[in-house]
Amino acid sequence: MEKRITLKEIAERTGVSVGTVHCAIYGKKGVSEKTREMILREVERCNFQLNESASLLRRGAQNVAVVLPKAKDEDQYYFRGIWEGIRAAAANLQSHPLNFHYVESEFSMDRISEELMRLYDREVEDIQGLITVSDDKEASAWARRFGRLGIPTVLISSYKKEESYVNTVKVDHEKAGKLAAEFLYHVLKGKAGKILLLTGSEYVFSNVRYMGAFRDYILEHCPEKELICVPGFGKEAIEGRVREVLENENPLAAFACNARNTIHLCRLADEYSTQPDMVIVGSDVFRELIPYFENGILTAAIYQSNREQGAKAVEMLYHQLCGKTREVTEEELPIGLVMKYNYESYVS
Repeated sequence: MEKRITLKEIAERTGVSVGTVHCAIYGKKGVSEKTREMILREVERCNFQLNESASLLRRGAQNVAVVLPKAKDEDQYYFRGIWEGIRAAAANLQSHPLNFHYVESEFSMDRISEELMRLYDREVEDIQGLITVSDDKEASAWARRFGRLGIPTVLISSYKKEESYVNTVKVDHEKAGKLAAEFLYHVLKGKAGKILLLTGSEYVFSNVRYMGAFRDYILEHCPEKELICVPGFGKEAIEGRVREVLENENPLAAFACNARNTIHLCRLADEYSTQPDMVIVGSDVFRELIPYFENGILTAAIYQSNREQGAKAVEMLYHQLCGKTREVTEEELPIGLVMKYNYESYVS
């Protein structure tokens, strides 16, 4: 068996102290960039592997709270994939001293702040790490409170300011909006008519960025298209107005910037089958959409890497807890355009 290289041996080979090697590897301050690069080159040459599990063991078992909407009702379409990614990544860490406490909240994404408030008031002293979502003003404020206490926190599909002391993993919703608009621009080129936009909630940051980028692209590249905007987050909020549009406006295309509006749009469009040529672009890829991909109601959907976001969140938090990094980081995952003949690779 190949002998394992130690921090002491790395220090001897580079002519620095063990403490300097430790700081260089874990990204801590107090090491010049030139020295850090020299040490990291030696680390790479020796194929040195960080004993992260040992680092955790020295501190005892760490309790990680995962606070997300339960994958049920309208929240199931998006959060099912995130929960799958989190649980799979956590299962790979079973041999490490991490206790995952899954809080499958009855509160939806736009009310998750109430769950975070409860956790903060009752259990904050027993938590060493947090994974959650904060896509509105109230939830962001509560997430920052955990971060300010020194609790490593990773937010999924969320937007933050640099001073908020938390890490994020998400997709770029501006790119997502432009991708959906670019697709419709090419599909509808040369056709005059209307585009139905389900704009989502004005209080959900990602909805605002997503739809704003879509609308800006359409207005710039095909201003001859009339936009019909229908706000709202879920069936009760959008159904009445969408029915009116489908009955009276005969739109060329429609776009929904979140999962729950996508599934309801598809169901209504299927009901109003007198418009078989309407092009629909939705968001996220989940099993309830399969019939609509198959029958041609749903032309395309923007994949937002929700399963991958969940897995990456666990990885990021693990690295923070074991001391591999203390820097506040922001990970951006890719988006994709999914259609009938590739949805099987993405569905959750």
